[in-house]
Amino acid sequence: MIYVLVAVAALGLWLLLLATLAFSTRNPDIDPGPPTSELRDESPALVDLITGNWRLCDEAASATLLDLAAKGAVQIEEIGPELSLVRLREPRTPLTAYEKLVHDHVRSLATDGVVATGALAEGARNLTRWWKSFRRKVIAEAREKGLSRARWSTAQAALLTVAAAVPAAALGVAVSATADTGHKDGGFGAAIVGFALLTSLMGKLNGERGTAEGARVAGYWMGVRAHLAANQGFAEQPAAGVTIWGRHLAYAAALGLARRAVTSLPISVPADDKRAWSDYGGMWHVVNVRYPRRIMWGRPPWPTIGRGLVAGLATGFWLWLLGVVARALLGWPESLVTPVAYLGAAAAAAVPIAFAVADLTGKTEMEGQIVRLRAIQVGSNGDNQPKYAYWVALDDGHLRDVKAFGIEEGKWSRLAEGDRVRARVGRRIGWVDEIEVLDRSRHRDASSYDDTGELLLNAPENLGEVPVLGRSHQAPVKGAGGGALTGTGEGIGHGGPAGAGAEASGGGGADGRTAALVTPGDLRRALGITVGPAGPYTEALPTPPWLAVRSCRYETTGGTPVTVDVHAASGARGGYLMVLGHLLTRVEGRQISGLGTGAMLYPGVVSARTSEGTFAIHVHSPAGPPPEDALVDLALTAAARMEGRSPVA
Repeated sequence: MIYVLVAVAALGLWLLLLATLAFSTRNPDIDPGPPTSELRDESPALVDLITGNWRLCDEAASATLLDLAAKGAVQIEEIGPELSLVRLREPRTPLTAYEKLVHDHVRSLATDGVVATGALAEGARNLTRWWKSFRRKVIAEAREKGLSRARWSTAQAALLTVAAAVPAAALGVAVSATADTGHKDGGFGAAIVGFALLTSLMGKLNGERGTAEGARVAGYWMGVRAHLAANQGFAEQPAAGVTIWGRHLAYAAALGLARRAVTSLPISVPADDKRAWSDYGGMWHVVNVRYPRRIMWGRPPWPTIGRGLVAGLATGFWLWLLGVVARALLGWPESLVTPVAYLGAAAAAAVPIAFAVADLTGKTEMEGQIVRLRAIQVGSNGDNQPKYAYWVALDDGHLRDVKAFGIEEGKWSRLAEGDRVRARVGRRIGWVDEIEVLDRSRHRDASSYDDTGELLLNAPENLGEVPVLGRSHQAPVKGAGGGALTGTGEGIGHGGPAGAGAEASGGGGADGRTAALVTPGDLRRALGITVGPAGPYTEALPTPPWLAVRSCRYETTGGTPVTVDVHAASGARGGYLMVLGHLLTRVEGRQISGLGTGAMLYPGVVSARTSEGTFAIHVHSPAGPPPEDALVDLALTAAARMEGRSPVA
């Protein structure tokens, strides 16, 4: 009994600790400001976050697209009551990371720069990952502006996790102590289950929380909401209304006042299984998809024949049995019992067998675009593993209502929605015998999420995403040069050129550690250019503000003006420099083997990761990028020096 009391007491103390931390980290109260029509600088997505109790809602993505339309990055046109189009435009101003994510999604779907609004849910993206990337990008900006922060720090999460082990262990001891002889091993399992339940409860209370500044700004936007709700009829405005209302419609969507516009822009919702959008034939249109019951549809011919025989035998047996009962009770003629059973059996077997034989001997060839690929669970195998039926729906350009065809898993897995295909199908039992991809879907290569480092952001939906035992970070302190220094001495930028790309060093000169990776002699040997001493890098890099980058720049002393920029970063987040070449050149790079623990090569840019950090070298010349061999040569030298080795001559 004493063990049970100890377990209960330990649980009570842990719950008290949890309640105390939850109360101390609750969101601040928001005091709505006076109604106003003046808009602040915060984007609609940020407004959605801070006015939604610091939880990003689905309408944030739709509001972002409306804001892009208001700013001229896209154009939304209402063609008719059932069709609106989004036309791509070149952005007039730089896009934020999450705005670019939305813009890129529209671009991936567009045909000749145009996509139907209803088709915004289409594409080959992983919606869960896309939304997580969008959410983290919005939260990263909110934290940068001081509007939100993580609810629990790593230390608080670690404290709760470690503390949860105490009542869990007490529960295990109590179960073992009170169990019968021979069942003492149940305590370990009880402890594991108890620990899992406690950490799950902890995760339910975790998330983003607002700051005092965030509460003040949210109060202002609640005043904007009051004005929009009282003075404008935004609820029934279509998405194309943004051409009249401008950014006010985008903010109305973020504040939950423009339901029709949000519904018509399904960016953050899953595609409808039964209602697909297709541009096959050059015009966007709706294709309604049916998935018939798999009685005589969606199965291969030979199994269908077998099922027909089984159905005939079963039907004949039950008709014979009913005939025997009817003869005994109702005087049914005995001479009819067997013939009726045979006739019923033949009828039940004839239809599926005839359909299957007809499809075996005469396939139909059709061309079209895949509008739906679905795997639907239809039961389980003997070992409780789920069993699926695989479906493919084709738009052949003629019918607006189609039935999905059954297909083998092996063929199904090689396809993608949007593929243009030629297929040989059985029209009577709905089975794909052969399928050939004529033109691969443009969506296949459009599932990039442009994760500009926010994937490392501690912005959990639940505890499972919190790095409880991850590396701790010391609080920033002021360095001699005025920049914020972490415990490792790396500067964290806070705006301006130094914060965005270069780390302040001494009186503002080049970073000595970075300059040591590549010397003027290395550049003379590899590129044949003569440069002066390393100087400071004063431009803004397209890197997030939380990334500590050390930089320097070399410039030629005569002849063709060539610049060589060297950037370096340490730690896990430093790996972001691996994609710097893509951000600078906007082209796909290629991997290089035998260089550090991973390397990427782009036109004029090479980056590599080593055991001691990550670096990138950018060579810019009016004559174009240098030879790839020269870049690789420089990277090999820099990698050796970063790891403390002597470069190979």
